Amino acid sequence: MKTQANILIIGATGKVGGMALNYLVENTNHNVIAAVRKKEQASAFDTLGVQSVYLDLDDVSSIRQGLKDINRVLLLTAYSVDMLKQSMRVIDEAKSAGVKHIVHVGASGNPTAEVAHWGWHRMIEAYIEKQGFSFTHLQPEAFMQNITAFGWLSQSSLTNLIGNSVWSWVDANDVGAFAGAVLAKPEIYSGQTWRLGYARASMQKVARMISSSVLQDIKVHEQNPDNFYQIAIENGADPAYMSCVRDQFKLNSKNAIEHADMIFDEHAFEQTVGYKPTSWPAFIERELGGLKAATAA
Repeated sequence: MKTQANILIIGATGKVGGMALNYLVENTNHNVIAAVRKKEQASAFDTLGVQSVYLDLDDVSSIRQGLKDINRVLLLTAYSVDMLKQSMRVIDEAKSAGVKHIVHVGASGNPTAEVAHWGWHRMIEAYIEKQGFSFTHLQPEAFMQNITAFGWLSQSSLTNLIGNSVWSWVDANDVGAFAGAVLAKPEIYSGQTWRLGYARASMQKVARMISSSVLQDIKVHEQNPDNFYQIAIENGADPAYMSCVRDQFKLNSKNAIEHADMIFDEHAFEQTVGYKPTSWPAFIERELGGLKAATAA
């Protein structure tokens, strides 16, 4: 007789974690629990009929309480160097709590050592493995949502920090759905690492595709990665993490990151999630309202 699993979603208030939670609620009978850092966030999950638990990654006691009776965990952390200690806290407490499977959402699996935060994620993955968990590592490439989330698309221009290089892109919703599918049946994906990127495009190509859909000429605006870094930290971003991103942009601009445009097995994705990964045209069609709002801002 199969029993329901208790699945904790760390990052449930974000795009990836939120989609993982929705996938599990809509497609399984497992007990899904949303981790919230602000107690007022619980009401949104109450409306969905989803249990929530207060969990602060900087508070070990809240992590310990949040992991009580949990079988599987989705581990997502914020864009900060603190991700290292926060992840280790979760992993340590998960081991003590008897958690069986961890799905960790990291960053690109490209082995370029100069992009430090990619290495940080490799360290977290290695630590999960060392502690003896059943695990699945997810390594997404650039999120399509970055063009609006980071304010790159504004008025009639799209900020370009990577020169003429071509990126591998993935819809954050697809990453979340994939994580949910793995958490639903972890025995199928145990011990596996999945790189997720299914659309290849330069910023110039993205601008052309958006122009065609919003019926407005979107110009590519070149920006120095050093300027990006200064603006990011002035707006409160973590300097250590943002320096990694800046360095990646500089390497991309020089085409110094091999296989930055690598795409992966669409058929395997579809078999896991039940639909094909999102293409740029499909993403633009779905997000057209938001894109038009960004171009008008």
